[in-house]
Order: sequence, then C-alpha cells, then structure tokens
Amino acid sequence: MRGLRPVAVGKLGQSRTQSNEGWARLSALLVVAALMPWPLLITQDHWWAFILVTAAILAALRLVSGSQWASIAGLKLPPAQALPVIAAFVLVAIGSMMLLRHVYEAVGLRSSAPLIKDQIGFLFQALNEEILFRALLIGLLIQFVPSAPVISLGVAFPFAAVHFLLYRYSNPLHLALPIASLATLFFAGVAWNNLYLAFRHIGFSWALHAGWNVVWLPATIYVAATDERLYEPQVFERVLSLPSIVGTSCVMAVLSFAILVRRRAATSDYSRPA
Repeated sequence: MRGLRPVAVGKLGQSRTQSNEGWARLSALLVVAALMPWPLLITQDHWWAFILVTAAILAALRLVSGSQWASIAGLKLPPAQALPVIAAFVLVAIGSMMLLRHVYEAVGLRSSAPLIKDQIGFLFQALNEEILFRALLIGLLIQFVPSAPVISLGVAFPFAAVHFLLYRYSNPLHLALPIASLATLFFAGVAWNNLYLAFRHIGFSWALHAGWNVVWLPATIYVAATDERLYEPQVFERVLSLPSIVGTSCVMAVLSFAILVRRRAATSDYSRPA
C-alpha cells in the first residue's frame, strides 16, 4: 500500500497543475476578450490601435501567465516551422488577391489598393483574434473536452456569432449578416481551429487568417456602376455570401481536417504538441 502513495501524490500534483493552468488560461481569456473591442471603439482609423492592443494583450498574458505566456498565447512554434508559416502567409495573400479579383468583377464591384499602414494593422488584428479564439479558448477547452473535432466545430460557432453581433448591434449600419456569410465565417473558423489543434501554435492559422484579411479588409470597395462605397459590414454581407467564397471556405475546412488527422495519427493525446 505504501508503494502506491507516490503514485497518488503524483496524480494529485498533476491535477493541481492542470487546475492552476486552467485558471490561468481562463483569466487570460477574459482579459484578452475585454481588450479586443477597443480598436473599433476608440478610433475609425484604427490600424495603430490593433498594434497597441496586441502589445497590451502580450503584457497582460505575461503578467497573468508568467514564464509560460508565449506557449499559452500560441506563439511558441518550432524554429523549423517559422519559414513555412511566412511562405503560407504569402501564398494565401497571393491566392486571395487572385480570387477576389474575379469575385469583384463577377458581382460588379471594384476595389482600391489598400494602404500599407492599414495592411500592417490587420496583420495584428488577425494575430489578436488568433490568440483569443485559438490559443486561449481552444487551449482552455482542450483540458475538458476529449474530442478535437468537437472543439473545432464548437469554437467556430462563437467565432461566427461574434461577427454577427458586432455588425448587428455595435455598427451604425446595424446590418444582420445573412446565413451564407455566417457559413463562410464558420467554415473559416473550423479551418483555423484545426490548424491550431494540429500544430499547437497559431503560426499557420494566423498565416491563413492574416493572408486573407490584409487583402480585402484594408481595401475600399465600391459598386462599379454607381461608385457607391461599401462599408465593412456591407462587404461582409456581399462578398462572404457568394457561393464561390462559401465553397472555398468549406474546402479549406475539409482540408484542415485532413491535416489534423495526419498530424495526430501518431498520438492518441491530441492535447499535446505534435
């Protein structure tokens, strides 16, 4: 019986460690969620506000999580994957430009070239969302939910819902995004979730997210026939609801499941880094 005591003590210590980590992740999640809306509230020209919020998020995570802040934020990626992440970002950005050029022509829209400063801002905007939804929210749920696909599909719902609530209630246009636009956001969320679950860092999910965002969100979109400017909620409504965009996001979600299965084939514990 005495021989079993160290095992019991070890399990108790492991349980306490997991509990402490869970509280740290929950605290970090709440802090980051509170910081996220500020770029949209304090200024209309908010490219620099995204950078300030990123700095505030990282400082808060360092304060709440201590030396583990980079891992909890999903920023601790293997050096060998740094270059593939950059390459993935470039390829996604180029592919997004090619796709959107055809999409805009097909639906009678035109876009101006985005400003570099705005594109830089949206690099950080995507980073902030990846830290919140992927690293912190999924990182918390991993400790309680034993199924990676369930987590991936489940987290995609609040990701789409947040965009719906943002444009419906906090934007002056009070525009309700259609089901097709929400489906695009859901499928994109699934793809980013799976990439985080597969690699246990936000490098590739950020590359996919930021590569898309820097192409279309900083640009000014007009109706080609009338030169009427479309604002962000209207662009989400018109562009994300197109069958080609919905279909592309669905394909990304399916491919991301294949990546997740392949990365996790060698281990039965998906909660550990690959």
